[in-house]
Amino acid sequence: MAIIIESYQKRGFILNDIKIKNYQIFFFIFLFFSSSTLFALDKLESIPFVLTQDEKKWIESHPIIKVGVDKDYAPYEWLENDEYKGVAIDYMKRIEKIVGIEFQIVKNKSWNEIIEMAKNGEIDMITSIVQTPERSKYLDFTEFYRKSPIIIIDRGNNGFVGGLKYLNNKKVSVEKNYFMEEILRKNYPNIKLQIVDSTKKALELANSGQVDAYVGDLGLSDYAIKKNNFSNLRFSGQTEYFSNQGFAVTKNNQELLSILNKAVKSLPADEIENMFNYWLNVERGVNIKTIVIYAIGVIFILLIIIYWVYRLRSEITQRKIIENKLKESESLYRQLTEDVNDVIWKVDTNFIITYISPADERFRGYKASEVIGNSVFELFTDESVSLLKEKIKERLELSSKGNKLPPLTIELQHKCKDGSIIWGDILSKQELDANGNIIGYHGITRESTKRRELQEKIEQLAYCDTLTKLPNRRSLDDKMSFIMSKSERSQKYCALVFLDLDNFKPLNDTYGHNVGDLLLIEVANRLKNNIRKLDAVARIGGDEFVIILDEFDEDKDKSKENIFKVVEKIRLNLAEAYKFNIINENNENIDIEHHCTASIGICMFKGEEESSINIFKCADSVMYEAKESGRNRIKFYE
Repeated sequence: MAIIIESYQKRGFILNDIKIKNYQIFFFIFLFFSSSTLFALDKLESIPFVLTQDEKKWIESHPIIKVGVDKDYAPYEWLENDEYKGVAIDYMKRIEKIVGIEFQIVKNKSWNEIIEMAKNGEIDMITSIVQTPERSKYLDFTEFYRKSPIIIIDRGNNGFVGGLKYLNNKKVSVEKNYFMEEILRKNYPNIKLQIVDSTKKALELANSGQVDAYVGDLGLSDYAIKKNNFSNLRFSGQTEYFSNQGFAVTKNNQELLSILNKAVKSLPADEIENMFNYWLNVERGVNIKTIVIYAIGVIFILLIIIYWVYRLRSEITQRKIIENKLKESESLYRQLTEDVNDVIWKVDTNFIITYISPADERFRGYKASEVIGNSVFELFTDESVSLLKEKIKERLELSSKGNKLPPLTIELQHKCKDGSIIWGDILSKQELDANGNIIGYHGITRESTKRRELQEKIEQLAYCDTLTKLPNRRSLDDKMSFIMSKSERSQKYCALVFLDLDNFKPLNDTYGHNVGDLLLIEVANRLKNNIRKLDAVARIGGDEFVIILDEFDEDKDKSKENIFKVVEKIRLNLAEAYKFNIINENNENIDIEHHCTASIGICMFKGEEESSINIFKCADSVMYEAKESGRNRIKFYE
């Protein structure tokens, strides 16, 4: 272990020296060439897209672009230690490098001040903003580069909200001059808005119960909740709106708008994805606290080893003393390894376990005597064994070619004595003899089950409806794209089924939302039981559900006939009585029988002839025709 840490430290010092020298060289070159007009012209010629003569002249006459940035919009853009960070900032710097112009951020301005400066033409552009009718009066917008859902967040006291229409006459906090303020004022005038200066303040009001809910960007709110530990808050519904962030330029800057659009389109998709993943993922790399804990432990062990080496060298002539010191050192090492929570282990070249710390008994339930002498592969599930063997094979091939390998880090499933499965992060290092030959391996294993469960819960919030456990609209869009691509190859018809419950509101009004939630859960179960394995069903809000029926036939009439049979079976099943038993306010058992039907609209499609948006609109429109023509019936879009 000491060798590993010493190697890391030396490597770190060398990298720092190289970085400093590289920065000095780069700074010298920049000063030398920045004064040369010829260099600027060459830079324009190297842009990976075609600029018009007017655009080139515009760049030459506008070497510096004044940029407005929201200093409190993490993780997209924010100010920290006098430095602007975030996705939008990286995006802007990448475009700055491509085009060869300088973006100069107008510093220490609030979002409200940035908006006013844009209205007055005091800045040239804004890095991250959503287009609205009001903003279009003084700004022109590029194509958006980020799309994030607008969600509802509350304390979870009154059940799942589900949609904005359920917030009428409720107090809702939003940020001043953010686009949702304009949208809600226009489209939901009955919502009582509480306007505040920042996302943190808006969430504080929801967390303390001063407002009923907060409505805003998913990524923005998720970051703020974690950073400020708003433990009372939960995700309570997705709206029909999305935060489509893009660049915007002030009026009379059409050349700049055109240049930005070209630059955005020129960036490779994988580069953009990596940029966004770095800032928007729930976790990025190893936690700093974890690094500090490991560093303190390793430094402590390193100091112990250095101390004993010094003593051994100073008393080399006293054989008996040396032997005693070695025994003491071994005893101390065992004491240290036996008291830590992480599992420390060693294996030989045949991957037979030669040592494992007692922490494995807390970790998996096995005593050291039950593990030592067995193959390391017996610790893991079959899937993890296959993954580990593949990694070992790759590393041995690289090592045989003379490549110096870093320690192996991998996460695997471990088998416990009680039959359960847990996850563990593994850090493994080769042990080499004086000739560089591998004589074994040693490493550390740390349990990661809770972290993975947290990640899965976050993914479930992003892709599943919390009440019914069905996929949400975001997940449905992914499934729709897959089925359309599949249909494009097979040329077989598919169908999108839009379903809205009839007679649902009276149940809510009579018995409350809790009983309404029970009905929605039962509807979800009936839908899942009446579709094929290759089909998909999702809840998209309130009492609305969507079903995607996968491939039927190349003939449209045959497909329509079969689709009708499937949907008619669903309609009849949903029309059967719903029975519930609840306890009322007086602690009395009440049996409820409710009859609820569904109005259903169907849009057939084949391949990618129509966009998914148009298909959704068509199915939605005929669903309303079915509802208006008497309810409890099926309508096809013709």
